[in-house]
Amino acid sequence: MAPDGVTAATDLFGTETAETALALGVPPKRISTIAAGPNPPGGVRATGGTDAGPDALKRITDGILAGRITVPIAATFPIEQIRDAVTLQAGRHVHGKIVVTV
Repeated sequence: MAPDGVTAATDLFGTETAETALALGVPPKRISTIAAGPNPPGGVRATGGTDAGPDALKRITDGILAGRITVPIAATFPIEQIRDAVTLQAGRHVHGKIVVTV
């Protein structure tokens, strides 16, 4: 999935992604987590939306558009199928984001 290696990671659920990134050699300062509590593993940075600077959304968007940040999309649903989207996400076996189009 990452032929050039993994250089950064964000864990959005628990600590599994953070622990895997550490095992792959990603420096702790390049790993963040929003769900590991106040003491994430291996010096990983616990963060949340309140830590974001005023330009964070623009920097993230620019990174995605430039191809520096990849956001995997697992499935896309029209708004009329939102119940199906929520059911899929609730199963917690999704590898990527669930997109709902309006």
